Amino acid sequence: MAAHLSWSLTDLLDLEFLLDKDRQEIMAGGEEKLHRRDRKIYQQIEGLCTDSDAARQSSCLLRHWLEQRRNNASGLDSAPLPGQVFFELIRISCWLFFGAALVSGWGLVLSFLTYSGKAPINVATFLALFVGSQLLLLCLLLFFLAAGRLKTRPQLPLTYSLIQRGLLALLKKLGRRLFASKSYRWLEQLSGNIHAYGDLYGLLFMLPVFLLIQLAAVGFNLGILAALLFKVMTTDLAFGWQTTLTTGPEAVARLVELLTLPWSWLFPAGVGYPDLAQIEGSRIILKEGIRHLSSTALTSWWPFLFFCVAVYGLVPRLLLYGGGRIAAHHLLRTFQLDSAAHHQLLQRMQTPVLTTSKQEKPRPSAVDSLEEKEAPESEMRPAAGGALLLVPEELREEYPVDILRARIGRQAGYREIEVFFFDPYDDQPAPAGASFSTVVADRQEPVLLLQEAWQPPINEFLHFLGHLRKQLGNKVLITVFLIGKPEPNSPLTPPRSQDRAVWMDKISALGDPRLGVLSFRNPHPGGPGQRRDESRHPQ
Repeated sequence: MAAHLSWSLTDLLDLEFLLDKDRQEIMAGGEEKLHRRDRKIYQQIEGLCTDSDAARQSSCLLRHWLEQRRNNASGLDSAPLPGQVFFELIRISCWLFFGAALVSGWGLVLSFLTYSGKAPINVATFLALFVGSQLLLLCLLLFFLAAGRLKTRPQLPLTYSLIQRGLLALLKKLGRRLFASKSYRWLEQLSGNIHAYGDLYGLLFMLPVFLLIQLAAVGFNLGILAALLFKVMTTDLAFGWQTTLTTGPEAVARLVELLTLPWSWLFPAGVGYPDLAQIEGSRIILKEGIRHLSSTALTSWWPFLFFCVAVYGLVPRLLLYGGGRIAAHHLLRTFQLDSAAHHQLLQRMQTPVLTTSKQEKPRPSAVDSLEEKEAPESEMRPAAGGALLLVPEELREEYPVDILRARIGRQAGYREIEVFFFDPYDDQPAPAGASFSTVVADRQEPVLLLQEAWQPPINEFLHFLGHLRKQLGNKVLITVFLIGKPEPNSPLTPPRSQDRAVWMDKISALGDPRLGVLSFRNPHPGGPGQRRDESRHPQ
């Protein structure tokens, strides 16, 4: 296996699909099983990712983890992963969009260039329909891109809505006919949550739509050019211009010279566009008919129309398509996988699995009961740096700071934990003297929020999460750390599976990719603390 593997959009879709399956497994209580699986994968690929940059190393680990999962799943499930489904849907859509646009351009031009011999085809009308309209759409597209670049995105929700109702509706119809697998159903579900991943993946999920639109525009312009050449070669076309304004041939000639600047150096007047005499000879005056018009002048306009469509219609779309492909390649090389799900996966991979002895008797004190035999401390050192642990003030007496730092920091994967007790509904200074707003201001390291899982996620708490997100910004990782009800000899206990599922569903519905949920795991599976918890909270 190569040490460095690049990412593609299909890889990202497969990664999110597999992470969603893991999320369902965690909700069912299989977190320990996932920990062992991911730790085993890490031990197999650890030597392949030795980059000194933490972000690139994490990306490498996730990419090789994905390959391992694909290899392990290939012989177990014949259903294609969503990346393959998406690739096939996009490939089919490319042909459909391109073919439909090509036929549309061909048919529209053939119907427009119907010359009966009584009146020449109006040049201005052709330009307005097949060149001016495209330039207008191009300007609107550039406005959308510039507005998004400047972070003034009032139109983006409408853009997302149009994409979801248009292209994604087509993809769904194609997918239902071509694929009948849970991978496609997940892809359909993901399309409804694409806005939630906009902040995480940026334009990566929008670029396929952008490229499809450009490909369709390329096909439309090729259809126009092909139909124009076909009519010129097979029929006797006549083009002219007319106006009720006082504009003379000189003004029209100046406008034509301005439009022909991109190609006039190669195809001069009389070849690539009509000269002044030909413009004068092709002016249509209704009361005089067409007998006075020059045949040479009437046929001199078609090269001008051909080059106008090619230069102002086809070339910009080809440039945008090529630019979109380059942008996609650049984004795939520079984006960061820093969501809560990615962090939790890396934490499972890099944290050794606890090794305990079931025969040992629990010690009487609460602190001692948390220090039974496990993996050597040197092997249990978490991979990540520091984090801030926010603990509701009402839990101060139940959970000693030393226990919180030792257990939660280790399970969450952080070397150092700063503990801050606060009232989530009051910004007054805590006994230590610092207010909540002061503590979280300008903080870049991850934030853990301790929460008793048996209490349901009420609206006030969800509003507090929104307030916390505004204060921390969009890039800081926030993790709700769930615990169960304390026991006499076990102040930290695992939450019940149904409580954990409720919290995970509620947090996921917020659509914040950097907001995750972790649960306390009993360091001694099958020990007395776990038995007491399940007997007190029957399933």
